[in-house]
Amino acid sequence: VWEDPDFDPSESAFYYARVIEIPTPRWTAYDAVKFGIQMPDNVPLTAQERAYTSPIWYAPDR
Repeated sequence: VWEDPDFDPSESAFYYARVIEIPTPRWTAYDAVKFGIQMPDNVPLTAQERAYTSPIWYAPDR
């Protein structure tokens, strides 16, 4: 549970969460291991996924 320490019920606000996944191997890393080869430096071996939640909007009574 997260609470906004600066929450003011008289002000409009929106909240969302960002998630960054730990780096995971790409298919290039699996191929390098499987075939026992060294990939060039410009070939990425990992990917890092990111996700965002839908925003939650708060609007004080109007």
